[in-house]
Amino acid sequence: MQQININELKPHPRNNEFFDDIVGDSWKAFLESIESSGIIEPIVVTQNMVIVSGHQRVRAAKELGIESIMVDIRKYDDKDKVLKDLIETNIRQRGIGNPNPIKLGRCIKELERIYGIHQGNGSNQYEQNPKVSDNAKTKQEELADMIGISVDTLQNYKKLTELVPELQDWVETGILAPTTAIALIKYMSPNEQEDFVKSMDITQKITKREVQRYIDRIKQLESDNPKVKILENQISDLKAEKSILERKVKLNQEESDKYNKLKTEIEFLTKKKSNLGRQIDSATELAGLTVKLQKLLEDELAPIKFKRCMEVLDSSDVCTRNLEDIITKLDTWSYEMKKLLSNKYDDIIDV
Repeated sequence: MQQININELKPHPRNNEFFDDIVGDSWKAFLESIESSGIIEPIVVTQNMVIVSGHQRVRAAKELGIESIMVDIRKYDDKDKVLKDLIETNIRQRGIGNPNPIKLGRCIKELERIYGIHQGNGSNQYEQNPKVSDNAKTKQEELADMIGISVDTLQNYKKLTELVPELQDWVETGILAPTTAIALIKYMSPNEQEDFVKSMDITQKITKREVQRYIDRIKQLESDNPKVKILENQISDLKAEKSILERKVKLNQEESDKYNKLKTEIEFLTKKKSNLGRQIDSATELAGLTVKLQKLLEDELAPIKFKRCMEVLDSSDVCTRNLEDIITKLDTWSYEMKKLLSNKYDDIIDV
């Protein structure tokens, strides 16, 4: 315990989601009690000075000009444990008659989530939540008992959170009683709830009788128009079929994309194969020609072999010119081939 400056305290960011401020005569009486007796019970806070229990006491202290306040600093290692203490201590301190019914429903759903409570097979069941070690086996009956209500009432508070937002506002402001709102949830879909909101005069409190008349009218319309129900079923079936078709179209598109990609790859590889085939054919042809030339030069055209012929050809200008012409062509061919080979080696060096 320690005394600290009240301005160091920070409200829990979710407090207003679950609890309203005390107002009216109750607030005046609360202020008078603190002014005369002081704040008897310390404010519970986290190690970061976030308020867990005592938002209304801190609010009253600020309004009364109290600058310092006694706090109980507790170490929490998990946000759910903070939230559990926030909800449970506020419910115990305020009592069931005070909380906003919609916000109480939120409290119940949040505590069930934290404790791992769920319903199944028609009976209350629970699962242990490793984040909350204490009271891990709390069941719905025990939760209802802690709040001070029956399990049925607990279920009804939870149902209130399923109303469309406009109807939740009506319950919070008192235009619509919680018990009347429960009847709406039982008999009206969200769309029908919205139609009900548009049809009601909210300048005065809506009675259960008015709600029942509206529900009876809906039932009568459905009874008089059985085709409406048939059409609703047909629409539901068509939506399901549409969803299936959309999945099939998506799958077909994926298969089409795979096919087009594979087709492109096959065309590319086929072209590459053709180019490689032509290169192999050319290389084979050149290799054969090289062998033939080498054999021709070594065996058939060796200069020593034609030495005696050259002596005879000295007296024949025609033969000499023809031979010179052949030699020139051979020189030209040799020159061009050298250039090709030279370019090839230069390319290799550049790379």
